[in-house]
Amino acid sequence: MPENPFYLQLRDRLVTLIETGELPPASRLPGERLLAERFATTRVTLRQALTQLESEGLIHRRNRRGWFVSPRRVEYSPNHDQSFDQYVSAQGRHPQTEVLDVRRQPATAEAAQALGIACGQVTLHVKRRRYIDGRAVLLERIWLRDDLLPGLAEGDFSTSLWQRLWEEYGLVLARKSLRLYPTALTGDEAEALGVHSGCAGLCVTRVTHDREGRALEYDEDYWLHDAICLRVEVAM
Repeated sequence: MPENPFYLQLRDRLVTLIETGELPPASRLPGERLLAERFATTRVTLRQALTQLESEGLIHRRNRRGWFVSPRRVEYSPNHDQSFDQYVSAQGRHPQTEVLDVRRQPATAEAAQALGIACGQVTLHVKRRRYIDGRAVLLERIWLRDDLLPGLAEGDFSTSLWQRLWEEYGLVLARKSLRLYPTALTGDEAEALGVHSGCAGLCVTRVTHDREGRALEYDEDYWLHDAICLRVEVAM
């Protein structure tokens, strides 16, 4: 059986350093020059190994700051009705939300179809950046039925949105449908999360309905691929 290419052997040696704790979660890797010298290889071969580890979600790059060991993934269960703050905190991590923009604007074609409204109808659009343990991991774009939620724009969007809808409008989340697919983070998504354009990501789209069957919210969530693990429980 042929021996693995050297960059894969190097990948295995770096994994060992991560698994033994010599390179603990969230720690910064030594510079590429130092790593290349340590393993007696070229920086070209080293970068192949680092890119392989990045694709596996074991390490990540921060713009202009180098390579870091990825923290353990947070688990997200679409079956459970929990806010971002709730499920992140329940796993011993520290959540944080930054509201980037709140404005009324015409719905995109995707948002209009999801909400069952005319394309171009004015919606309330909210953009938020979410952090886990100080690291930006998620960019949210949310479209809300502005015509059904008067005064919502004036409130606080750093907290649970559906908690607000219950407290201020008496609305109860009854059903949500999700689509998940791998994607490349580019443009606004990559810039907001501080990664290079083309970085691997996961897109989660969600349509949320109330008890009357009305679609009130459409979300597009862009996650760093190494930050999240989806867990679904299915009754048999």
